[in-house]
Amino acid sequence: MSKIDQKAPGSTAVEGQDVPAKAPEPVLRGDPITGDRYTSREYFQREWDTMWARTWHIGVLEYQIPEPGDFATCDLGRESFIFIRQEDGGIRGFFNVCLHRGARLTFATEGFANVLTCPYHGWEWGQDGMLEKALDPHDFPKGDPCGKLKLREVACDTWNGMVWFNMDINAGPLREFLSPVDEDIACYHMEDMVRVLNMTAKTDCNWKVIADNFNEGYHIPTLHPDLAPYIECDQTQTQYDLYENGHNRGWFPSMRPSSLYEHDTAQEPLISMMKGWDLNADDYHGKEELKQIRVDAQRKKRELGPGRNLHHYDALADYMLTDYMIYNMFPNSSITVGPDGVQVLRPRPHPTDPEKCLFDHWYLVPRVEGMVTVPSPAGGPDLVVEDAPMDLSDHGERTLGTTADQDLSIATNQQLGLGSMAYEDAYLSNQERRVQRFHEVLNDYIEGRR
Repeated sequence: MSKIDQKAPGSTAVEGQDVPAKAPEPVLRGDPITGDRYTSREYFQREWDTMWARTWHIGVLEYQIPEPGDFATCDLGRESFIFIRQEDGGIRGFFNVCLHRGARLTFATEGFANVLTCPYHGWEWGQDGMLEKALDPHDFPKGDPCGKLKLREVACDTWNGMVWFNMDINAGPLREFLSPVDEDIACYHMEDMVRVLNMTAKTDCNWKVIADNFNEGYHIPTLHPDLAPYIECDQTQTQYDLYENGHNRGWFPSMRPSSLYEHDTAQEPLISMMKGWDLNADDYHGKEELKQIRVDAQRKKRELGPGRNLHHYDALADYMLTDYMIYNMFPNSSITVGPDGVQVLRPRPHPTDPEKCLFDHWYLVPRVEGMVTVPSPAGGPDLVVEDAPMDLSDHGERTLGTTADQDLSIATNQQLGLGSMAYEDAYLSNQERRVQRFHEVLNDYIEGRR
């Protein structure tokens, strides 16, 4: 056992093992989930105006802009945003558009600039967004624009090493929006991690098709049968928590076979995972002994972790040393935390087409002394522990990872079905109640209740 308190925020002890505490759940209304939500351009625009423009979103990573004048950009829908480190160390965010004639200020993903210079007419905008220089400034009937015009600003804050933004400059605090998930994830210290995978795929489905998928585990036995040898896939042995503000959490015990697993001995990849922690798969036979692997792995990680410079384990509860937690942050950010890394999976709306989207797959890992590469969650060669450039492709051109590929394998299929006149409403199981809640919160934004 670690010398520190084993209880992480949001955890409690059950039968001697730490598991997430069960959260009280909101009452569901049962709002219909109709096909037009995934196909209609009118709905697509309403969604943008009432929800996207008023909620908090992940922009860039804080370490991308360490010094004053450093900037990084991101896109959401048809908008582009730029985040600039200020002289006082703070970060400000702006729409990436010149107010003169609408040109985009930069297409760079990151860089440094004392001033942001418009490539069209050379207008220079300061790091604080104020116009500092314009060609022929006295030739304007409305008066000299310098010191008068300012880039349109967005609300901006940081959390867990990520820069978040809200297009509503008067939005409520980020921490209030993220609660209670912000405290739950804090012990993973994502602010100390580096993004070693940065993939984006253009995908032929509405963004909510992917968001729905991440909001339920009902599909796991069908789409992800390869998880059963080392991750719990039986919904009676997992836990789902819904929060009032639209966020939710799923807990999946790992480093043991699922209750749906049909064999009496361990199989790959669990055998190799056990070997990495000095556990011999030949020592475990039968269902009950296989369950013990998870507990023994937690013990081994406590014992061997310090000698391997895995000091980030000290902040984790026992269940966090083996298990996976999936946090779905409304509206579109799915953050999967594990003992050795964090995946951020995120569908973003297409700029103009409701039946398309962009799908992001990030993988962040702790900076561990002596560790130069880590296994890739997207398959293929190990990843170098350094910031990865963005890899943009069309879905199907390259793998996004076995699990992500399996998830997206049904996306275009489902998009076609959602556009059928035969589809009227979803018929959901209890374990899909996070999907129901997601759409009810979305309705609250669209109908002006939030």
